[in-house]
Amino acid sequence: MAGGVTVERPAIEALTSTQALYDRIAPGYHRWWAPVIEPAALRLLDLVAPVVDDRREAILVDVGAGTGPLARAAVARWPRVRAIAVDPSSGMLELGRAEAARTLDRSALRRLSWVTGVAERLPVEDGSADVVVSSFVFQYLRSRAAALREAHRILRPGGAVAVVTWLDNDMQFVPWRLLGELLDELHIPRPPSSETALFRSLPSAATLLRRAGFRAVRATSGLVEHQWTLDAFMHCAWEAEELELLDSLDDDTRGQLDRLWRERLARLPEIELRYRDLVAYVMGEHPS
Repeated sequence: MAGGVTVERPAIEALTSTQALYDRIAPGYHRWWAPVIEPAALRLLDLVAPVVDDRREAILVDVGAGTGPLARAAVARWPRVRAIAVDPSSGMLELGRAEAARTLDRSALRRLSWVTGVAERLPVEDGSADVVVSSFVFQYLRSRAAALREAHRILRPGGAVAVVTWLDNDMQFVPWRLLGELLDELHIPRPPSSETALFRSLPSAATLLRRAGFRAVRATSGLVEHQWTLDAFMHCAWEAEELELLDSLDDDTRGQLDRLWRERLARLPEIELRYRDLVAYVMGEHPS
């Protein structure tokens, strides 16, 4: 357990405040959005492979696991690895358990655990893990430093942490711009975003890990790409990404916004429905 670790309460409240939302969006997220980011997330396993391969019965902790694609892939890839999927959303974890039961063999299932918890106060013993991974979670944390200190606490000497999340950039996805324009035209306020901050740059992301006590820190960029169809994108928007916005509207306004947005999206060339965004991969080692 966290023991004597000092945890910044605002950071915990920031992440746990999204729990109810993510319980609700879990089915839409799992079906529509998770496949978009999963290829970028799975690259984390390649980054930590040298540590895992050197420790045949390694323990991997997936922080902010969602429906657990990283944890599931880890126990499938390495026949002696144990994985702990940690997430504040019980709805996400339930979907992960179901997907694991559907896709993994008995040996892999026995080596996979699902635990409710937050990044800033991990329910994992000191010095008990060999690898910590986290995909597309750090943009929700008000105290990324606290989460990294927790990763450092639970790692054994020589263990590794690897994180991927969005990298601040000027790339713009036209469908989201069109939605913003429509909200302005219809005088519809957007609910506050639960995202607090992206990684501003690769050097600043690397500095965060160094300050948490990690060494041999490396930071590289990557790209998430996905070709949407109009219908699939709208499902993803209303069932996951923009569910809070949809909930804030009455039936008439909701119908009007849906109709107008679909009309404008239908006029776009197919290339404008190709989602592209930059991500940052950051990895560090726990001192031996």
